[in-house]
Amino acid sequence: MVTIRQGMMKDCTDLLEVYQGTRWFYRTREGGYTTVEQIKEEHRGAAFARWGWLVAEEKGRVVGEIVFRTEKNPIAGKIGIIRNLDIDVRQQKVAIGTKLTRAAEVAMKKKRVVRVIATTPPAAYNYWMKVKYFARGSISNLKISLKKIPEKRTSKVKTVKIKAPQKLPKSMKFSNIAYPGSLAEIAGDVIDGRSKGNLLEFHSDGRVIGVGVVVRKDAKIASFVADVTKKGFDFADIVISRTARTAAPWKVKSVETTIPKDQVDIYTSFAKWSSELSTDIPVTRLL
Repeated sequence: MVTIRQGMMKDCTDLLEVYQGTRWFYRTREGGYTTVEQIKEEHRGAAFARWGWLVAEEKGRVVGEIVFRTEKNPIAGKIGIIRNLDIDVRQQKVAIGTKLTRAAEVAMKKKRVVRVIATTPPAAYNYWMKVKYFARGSISNLKISLKKIPEKRTSKVKTVKIKAPQKLPKSMKFSNIAYPGSLAEIAGDVIDGRSKGNLLEFHSDGRVIGVGVVVRKDAKIASFVADVTKKGFDFADIVISRTARTAAPWKVKSVETTIPKDQVDIYTSFAKWSSELSTDIPVTRLL
């Protein structure tokens, strides 16, 4: 019998074996998962503190997990985000994934979530269709030479660097034009010291109208996420430009970001970005 319960750090011992089967592609890119401590690192930190974590246990052994959270969206209301769903490859024909997904939905519905979003590679899309999640929109990967991003100078918007935060700032617990969950994820990496970067707020008339996070990916590239509030739409180009240009002191050559395809026009309105469709698929379900 499979039991769904709250995840605990001791479960990471079993999850190491699960990850080695489900995340095999990390083996070539990053050396793969080889220690329990690596799994524990996946379940710590400023961003993870806001994630829900459920595991599936069978005969005293954890055979799967789901990680999820909620955030505010000014258009869709309160949304749920499924960060990952990992099931032991020997158990994937059993309905464990469905049980975990439905349990996460119940938890999110109690928090008044109206829509749940997950991001899936094409190989897993059939599963999400079976549990009534369907493709909605596309994801675009944008990239540009840092030199081609214009400076946006105006006294109407003040840039504020958030110094040494201990937890995820309240201003970054939402999504609007950014891809859901991406702002909190990258900000958490900076706060926890996994990435070198900067957290920014943009103020106008005494209120926050936008936020941004930029991290140094390597010697040549920086990655960033920028977002604006409903009252900050008119300043979106400024928020995006200033966030990206914060990478200039690192002397990187280019910057990149991943956004919903339907927001590409905001970016191309002030600079010529190269754009490539992601193979990952956004899927969603109304609760």
